[in-house]
Amino acid sequence: MTKKINVRQLRKGMFVCGTDRKWIEIPFFRRKFLITSEDQIKTLQAYCRSVVIDTGKGVDVIIQQEDSKIIEQDNETPVDYDNSNHGDDLYRKSYEQSQTVLNEVLNDVRLGRCVDNPKVKDIVQELTINIVKDSQAMIGLIRSKDKNDTLARKSVNVCILALAFGKHIGVPKEKMYVLGLGALLHDIGMIQIPNKILLKKQPLMPAERAIMEKHTEYGLAVLAKTKEIPVDVLKIVHSHHERMDGKGYPQKLQAKEIGLLVRMVTIVSVYEALTRERFYTETLSPVAALRYLYTSGKTVFDAHLVKKFIQALGIYPSGCVVELNTGELGIVVNVNQEDRLRPTLRMVTNAQKEIFLQESIVDLAEPANKGKEIIKTLEMDNPIIEIFMKLHEQT
Repeated sequence: MTKKINVRQLRKGMFVCGTDRKWIEIPFFRRKFLITSEDQIKTLQAYCRSVVIDTGKGVDVIIQQEDSKIIEQDNETPVDYDNSNHGDDLYRKSYEQSQTVLNEVLNDVRLGRCVDNPKVKDIVQELTINIVKDSQAMIGLIRSKDKNDTLARKSVNVCILALAFGKHIGVPKEKMYVLGLGALLHDIGMIQIPNKILLKKQPLMPAERAIMEKHTEYGLAVLAKTKEIPVDVLKIVHSHHERMDGKGYPQKLQAKEIGLLVRMVTIVSVYEALTRERFYTETLSPVAALRYLYTSGKTVFDAHLVKKFIQALGIYPSGCVVELNTGELGIVVNVNQEDRLRPTLRMVTNAQKEIFLQESIVDLAEPANKGKEIIKTLEMDNPIIEIFMKLHEQT
């Protein structure tokens, strides 16, 4: 018999067969397992509000007087055996609605109207609220595959990344709105670039490149028609293509001549462009995109901010499945706070994809593992993930 219980009722000997979180979001190798330690209980309590137990394979709850209210409250919601998260649906709805509204704003601007301030303000405020609640869930939406390569989608993506970045480094509340608005409108000048240039699959000719680079000036002109646009937003729109070495445009600014919020949007906009599915160029994995940002060093981007951005992304959260350059597969069990690209893994297969039945832990930050690197994360619908999950559920 299965039943849903509050995590406060957990005890050793219970057999867990489901949680209120996605499997990838909790640091357990198996989807179903017997609780054998207090550490497992503490981890479940840290990540979940409720779990599903199978009393036929483990012990039942000990009913105490104070538990009755807990059980009554938990039974008000249906048991979710697929580990789906209703919150994800709400975040996705917000994400898609933000794109719809921004697309309406952009269409108005194309017709010569000014930016609808209340609409863009509402977008930024709602995205900020969601980022504060769960930045990783919002970032996860950006990683979803979508060939819908619109300016609205790109702009919302950059806004989400910038807000998550700002939350991580502690940007003051009053500046978070400015950061989000600047990120949302950073490429608004693109609406005046001809489609034959925007949609060109081949490298741009020098004359075409010069026209493309004018979008920062066009963006300022568009916002000049709109009242109450903060000065820092104008700086982001005008300067997000400036580079630390002074080789950017339009003003050839260098290093600290470029404001903090501008440097932040510069990093996130490049990352978003590299990782977004586009019909005219190759899409990089998050790892490859971050490696590009990181190796560019002080010459192109603010190296200190790049490190902070990597931390904000939590690029390899506990529970995700990764493949190494050796061909081995592993599950992230601990995030390295100093180097997010080199977490600790529980190895699940060898290079030939043969599944290990004995646990093996590899810390990629250890000097002995210097030659091992993560090359990609596996999608959760990858057949091999389901195979080793089923095998380990039986052990």
